[in-house]
Amino acid sequence: MRNWKKIVGLLVVLAVWLGLMWRLSTADGTETLQDSMRFARKIGSWIYESPTVQQLNHLNLLLRKLAHVFLYAILGGMMALLWQLLLELHRIGWRILGAAACSTTIAFLDELQKIPIAGRHFDFSESLLNAGSALVVILLFFGIAGLLSRKKSTP
Repeated sequence: MRNWKKIVGLLVVLAVWLGLMWRLSTADGTETLQDSMRFARKIGSWIYESPTVQQLNHLNLLLRKLAHVFLYAILGGMMALLWQLLLELHRIGWRILGAAACSTTIAFLDELQKIPIAGRHFDFSESLLNAGSALVVILLFFGIAGLLSRKKSTP
């Protein structure tokens, strides 16, 4: 396998990213709510002259969901690249399946591990949001990769 240095490097970056995600997921619910609300107040003061409690709560919810989308979109991109390197000689469907299966498993395990943490809970819809965010990036990655490989092979 000629890509072993790239694979090892990517696995190190992936481990660091998963560590960051794990740290965020295992934080106390009150702590994460305070952090996100502080951020919502800063953004809210830019958007609204004097944000109401309802506006801040809505913005807080939106920012928390966007954080999930961002974290899992990056994870999906790294998984796509990893599976591209691991299975470069196999059909694209196997690469997509590997990346999607790993990302989806991580998304659901991430939510499950929140159950015993104070102020946190398992949320099936968040698991779907996480897995869906990763899957969108995986499909985009392999769609672009497929287009580029066709372009190279076309005379």
